[in-house]
Amino acid sequence: MSPSRVVRTPSLGRKLVGRRVIAVERRGKWLRMPLDDGRVLFSHLGMTGKWVRRTEATPKLPYERARLDAGKTSVRYLDPRLFGRLELFAKGTAPTAFDELGPDPLVDGLAGLGAALLRTRRPVKVALLDQTLLAGIGNIQATEALWRAKLDPRRAANQLEPSEVKRLARGIDATLAYTLSLSDGDELTYVEEAGADNPFRVYGKAGEPCPRCKTPITRFVQAGRSTFVCLHCLA
Repeated sequence: MSPSRVVRTPSLGRKLVGRRVIAVERRGKWLRMPLDDGRVLFSHLGMTGKWVRRTEATPKLPYERARLDAGKTSVRYLDPRLFGRLELFAKGTAPTAFDELGPDPLVDGLAGLGAALLRTRRPVKVALLDQTLLAGIGNIQATEALWRAKLDPRRAANQLEPSEVKRLARGIDATLAYTLSLSDGDELTYVEEAGADNPFRVYGKAGEPCPRCKTPITRFVQAGRSTFVCLHCLA
């Protein structure tokens, strides 16, 4: 593996020869993989990055950016949009972005959500995408959670009432649980992939009827990302 937009460590492949991954830990969209020599391999999945398992003899896959082989088993990192990264760090060190991650809802819960939102006047949808505020909430999860909570994505985060924060926390928990329930197969499939179904309630469904009230879903852009909302459910 030579240096690239994804592989950030020079001669990474040579440095990993003979090493054993002793654990795979997830936080947000980061994977932390301690090695048997104390160093740590970090993988950030970006927007559409994923690891898939194949055999060592499997030819190179479309969008394959890196591979790790162990005997007859091979895991390949696929990343069509090149937003991910793979980098080796010395024991006790980590990428700055990893150290700055906020609480992960699936690991740490959402007890601190209200206090975190009080610290910013940004629109709540934009705040939820800030990985230093909450790790692992991407555009789809934020959109779906706000729809479930019947909250306007344009509301200032620090203006939410305590009852609204509780609704948002329930919305986040529900959409994460729902999304995980869709991912029980051998491989993750992103909704953006060619031919993939869109199982979400409102994301990517501008003009289609809201699952709750049948009003057409509206799309607009926040911080360069598409937001989908039912304006009637906010009234």
